Amino acid sequence: MHFPKTMAAAGATLATSASAQTIDSPSQVIVQTGGLSALWVLANFCYAGMRAQGSSSSGWRIVAFIFGFPGTLVSYFAVKEASERAYGVDLPKRPGE
Repeated sequence: MHFPKTMAAAGATLATSASAQTIDSPSQVIVQTGGLSALWVLANFCYAGMRAQGSSSSGWRIVAFIFGFPGTLVSYFAVKEASERAYGVDLPKRPGE
């Protein structure tokens, strides 16, 4: 694929300016790490819920397990498969069951 020289130069400038950003305040650090923590917590909730409801969606279960590791490893041992209960909370039954 051939790109014009101006597109390549613009892409290199954009990449350089994005990597050279400095963090000016502690609130920027909190926002950046807060997003990762939220993803980790969400993945743990999703994995525990899928395990408790006996979900047959193995692809999404694997993705949630990876993004929530090592917390999902605890869920693997603490939540029984298809028990409709995760960490002491009764989950609603899936539609059609």
